[in-house]
Amino acid sequence: MLYCVNSKMAKNRTQSEAVNGSRSEGVTARLRAAIFEGKYPPGTPLREIRLARELEVSQATVRESLQKLENAGLVARVPNVGTTVVRLTPHDIRERVELRAELEVWAAKKAARRMTAEHYEELARKLEALSAAVESDKYYEAAQSDLAFHRYIWQCSGNQTLASTLEHVTVPLLAFVSLLRHSGFEHLPDVVAAHEPLIEALHTQDDEQIEKAFREGATKSYREFMDAGGASRRAFAFGLMEA
Repeated sequence: MLYCVNSKMAKNRTQSEAVNGSRSEGVTARLRAAIFEGKYPPGTPLREIRLARELEVSQATVRESLQKLENAGLVARVPNVGTTVVRLTPHDIRERVELRAELEVWAAKKAARRMTAEHYEELARKLEALSAAVESDKYYEAAQSDLAFHRYIWQCSGNQTLASTLEHVTVPLLAFVSLLRHSGFEHLPDVVAAHEPLIEALHTQDDEQIEKAFREGATKSYREFMDAGGASRRAFAFGLMEA
């Protein structure tokens, strides 16, 4: 009888954890979308109690979601102070862009040696998804499709640590670019065209061409924001960057 009771308790606990995990994932997705869409601009305080009330979930669920967003580099949490949406400085952008360029070139070279016709078909589907989001003028969906395209190449490298590191480095940059597009700094139609040379370079399996294409792809959208020049000053004025 005791075994049956313990089994039932364990089953109920497992079901409860599954529900809580699903709820946390849902809240994380909603907060992530709100950050990418500019509903929570850079520097916005994210208060657990208020978010819990707005999203109709527990404060513990919000706290867990904010932890996931912090792990993704989208929010900054300071003990006894609170959580805010990350606001990048030109120095932050330059560091992340330089690191992403180095790591993505490495990942692309490794991926090119492993990719088959099936991999390229899947990559083409991901580019189609990006194109559909762009045509519909959906900024958040475009950013997520952009990430999915690059993430697939990273995973094709066969190095999961490399893929995970690139994700952490890149997600805040894509959130920043999504906000730039919302504010008219960058045009969505240019996004799809920028990915085509990457596929072409992978097909060649030539290290020099891969390096040239992926280094250009990793840096092009950010160059004018990597110092305190004109574009950065406009971004400061919009509250998208921190001086």
